Amino acid sequence: MKKVIFLLLSIAFLSCGKDSNLIDGEVKNSNGEGIEDVLVQVMGTDLNSRTNTKGVFRINTKDRGDELIFTHPEYEMFRIQLDDSEVSVILKEKNTQEQEK
Repeated sequence: MKKVIFLLLSIAFLSCGKDSNLIDGEVKNSNGEGIEDVLVQVMGTDLNSRTNTKGVFRINTKDRGDELIFTHPEYEMFRIQLDDSEVSVILKEKNTQEQEK
């Protein structure tokens, strides 16, 4: 009985893995420095991740055609459609004069 339960759990785990794609990426500023704490979201889902101190993130998606949204309070929002398993993004700083108005 234990072997049957283990087998069923293993099949369920493996089948879940086939439905998602692991994406690795990095987010940098215009100086090439990693940006920490950027929220990376898969558009239309609750899947998300945040960049580490070096601007690196890892996220699971459903499909390669999914769109990722990058947000951070100090940078302009950025969107990209996935077509690869690695993503490199450069975020543009928000215009501070516009923020003060």
